[in-house]
Amino acid sequence: MQFDESPNLDQFKDGLPDPAPNPDAGRRKFRIVLLITFIVVTLIGLALVLKETNTLAALTSTAVVRGHVVDENGLPFSGEIFILGTDLKTQTDANGNFELSRVPSGDQVLIVADQLIGRDFSIQVITATTLELGEIRFETTAMPPH
Repeated sequence: MQFDESPNLDQFKDGLPDPAPNPDAGRRKFRIVLLITFIVVTLIGLALVLKETNTLAALTSTAVVRGHVVDENGLPFSGEIFILGTDLKTQTDANGNFELSRVPSGDQVLIVADQLIGRDFSIQVITATTLELGEIRFETTAMPPH
């Protein structure tokens, strides 16, 4: 810069001028937003893949148990399903279907119960699988007359 191009002191009587905006600041902000979006989408995708492939179940040594319960007349059963010795329980839906997630692997006892009585079924649960039990017939036992 030559001497005749130097700033005049009169230009600074109100203080220093505002600095010029940084042209890279907008690009940096965009890159940060893009990176955060990429991370969120990646985590959601990873969670969906883990759920669909039962990988999460493999890591936790658990499985899914599904079935369809009918009464002695072949009608959909309405009741509670649980795994003995755990906090896992669910209700059958209107069609008698149920699904229990995070069932520990190994020999388990599945209980099918209504308000009055329960029946037990021994099942073998294999890690990271879906055990399809198919149709379970819930038959009540006749009570002897008094």
